[in-house]
Amino acid sequence: MADTIVGTLKELSTAYATKQPHQVEHLLEDTNVLDTVQFEPASHTLWNVYDEVTEVAGGGFVDMDAPLGDMEVNTELRKVDLSILGGKVFCPEDKALAFGGKEAYFSKKTPKILRKLGVDAEKAVIYDNLRPFALDSGNALDAGSETDLNYCILAVRWVEGETIGLYSKDTFKDGALFNVTKLHDGALYEHPTSGVLGYGVRYKGYFGMQLANPKTVAGIFNVTPASKPTSLMVDNLLDMVRAGEGTYLYCHRKVLSILADIGKGAAFQMGPDQDKVDRRIAEWNGVPIVTSYNFVDAAEAHVAIA
Repeated sequence: MADTIVGTLKELSTAYATKQPHQVEHLLEDTNVLDTVQFEPASHTLWNVYDEVTEVAGGGFVDMDAPLGDMEVNTELRKVDLSILGGKVFCPEDKALAFGGKEAYFSKKTPKILRKLGVDAEKAVIYDNLRPFALDSGNALDAGSETDLNYCILAVRWVEGETIGLYSKDTFKDGALFNVTKLHDGALYEHPTSGVLGYGVRYKGYFGMQLANPKTVAGIFNVTPASKPTSLMVDNLLDMVRAGEGTYLYCHRKVLSILADIGKGAAFQMGPDQDKVDRRIAEWNGVPIVTSYNFVDAAEAHVAIA
């Protein structure tokens, strides 16, 4: 596999998951946000090393035939560890018999297993990565609610080498997004907790998230139907991430009506297919709005913003 490919998980799977092409479809079935994330290969199997630019000085306009000024680029070497996305599934011996064999059982359960892994991964992207990064970077606006029944709106500009998903260089080496391995070589074994005899399978992949530029992630917090952000606040949110190509607004499905209310006119727009279930056709001044039920529903704690 070429190690320079950057794309969404669907794009990568189309190119490389020739043996298990449907894994990514099941993984992303309930994950609209994860579906938009760009991924690039990590520098190593289990981690990624990158140079973060801290300062660029010098350069600029000079007169004709005048010597160009020296430029200085200061960087710091950073390292991001990948995480394991996966789990183990156990099939009792009698249940395997009822399904016509363990292979039939695991084949039947795989779509549900991968959907659950996708949901867990998207929640981690939102609540373990993007949301904390916006707050830690000081890129936070306050819609005003003082309750603990809030939503948030996140703006993200995905940038190769900076704000990007990561996948292990070993991903897709077997023609699949996940490595699926039979436990105990597919032989019958005793479950360590229940003591029941059966069969097991392990699903495993190495993925991560690199957030190296604070000018790419921002959020509006403490949002409720009674404490709505203003239209100008959403515009400022997009300015904070230098909105352009690769920029998205992420929020819970119910926040879409709030954005529609404050963006009446040219700001908020729905496409011609607005009656469809897929709500990703909404835009704010041309920036796609992606909704997901993996944002908590009116249950985010109040965030104190200076």
